Amino acid sequence: MKKDKSSKIELEPRIVDHLSKEPAVRNSREVKFDDLKKFEDYIKNESWDDEYDQMKVHLEYIPPFIVNEIHGEEEHIKPQMNALNKKFRRHLHQHLTKHLLPEINKMSGIGYQFKEIDEGLVPDFNGVDSTYRWHYEDLGNHGFDEDEYKDRHHWDATLDVACDSNGPFVNAHFVCQPRQ
Repeated sequence: MKKDKSSKIELEPRIVDHLSKEPAVRNSREVKFDDLKKFEDYIKNESWDDEYDQMKVHLEYIPPFIVNEIHGEEEHIKPQMNALNKKFRRHLHQHLTKHLLPEINKMSGIGYQFKEIDEGLVPDFNGVDSTYRWHYEDLGNHGFDEDEYKDRHHWDATLDVACDSNGPFVNAHFVCQPRQ
């Protein structure tokens, strides 16, 4: 039996050690994913295309610690797997700080230094539902010297993560946009 040689070639994440000129034509657009791996691959590909400074990526997914607990079968989701559960929030916060933020840094090739700006439970719909939110920002120079920015405009990176009291689904919005 012959081996299939037409398999997809995976690129390694690019490490951006100096800023290059902005692309003349931008292909990036606002995209949505429901898989963490596709989200990370998109960020990696945008880095290879030099469009890491202008992207809007949305992700809605079940965090890996829940997937492991339910063995990948959504009908095994328990009612307490939501934002009202302190254990769920603690595990989600650990997932964000130990996995998601480092993976964004690795896949983008940029040393973002995200700072947690805001965190908290916000009641919705007259107190019936609740949403727990984290807001991370990197408004600095992303590890580059000021003279590197002669070729490219400064940009800001933000990550907003929210989960609600209706289930374990997590919404993450990663936005890089030129500084105003």
